[in-house]
Amino acid sequence: MAGSIEMHASMESYFEELLRGAMEAEKLSLSPVASTYLLKLVSEFGHRGLLASRGDGQQPGTPTLFELYAQAVNSAPSERCDAFRYLGDVSLFLSGFFAPHIERSLVGVDYYVEMGGNSYRQAATLSHGGFAEVLGQLAGHFRRLVEVMTRVAEQTTLPVQRDIGSLFERWSRNPESEELGRRLMRGRAVPLLMNRREVA
Repeated sequence: MAGSIEMHASMESYFEELLRGAMEAEKLSLSPVASTYLLKLVSEFGHRGLLASRGDGQQPGTPTLFELYAQAVNSAPSERCDAFRYLGDVSLFLSGFFAPHIERSLVGVDYYVEMGGNSYRQAATLSHGGFAEVLGQLAGHFRRLVEVMTRVAEQTTLPVQRDIGSLFERWSRNPESEELGRRLMRGRAVPLLMNRREVA
């Protein structure tokens, strides 16, 4: 019904459908536990103040990845796994939801992808049991998960770029995405796709 307002009981219920649709569009399948972790991550970072307080509620300001990496490396052995996992979480959320801002900064999205994937991988080696497998999935699919997050952001009120140039940047990071390829072709960017594949 036009003009209707969709109500959700919680942040998780709001993001659950968006995440499911984005995962299906990307033909990406995670274990139920990994999918639940991803939903919890998006829901928690959806609350204002978590990033602004560096996750601990003490220091103001959004942390840089370098700061979080330094904290992880220098943390106590018992805290190192959580520190690297948090670095992976921040990298994934920011690179997916705020890619246009990152692309205008001194470092690009690829920096976030490398930092995030490696952080999850490091956390997986420090973890045990099933959680290590979850972190391994997030590390292995990190680049595609960035696109999943960007798709979710497109369905919110966040200002995500939808121009051809931005779509091409996203496709170049995730060339196996059939949906991004179709969107580029609908935008008459077929020559760009052909040239990119010829170069590869």
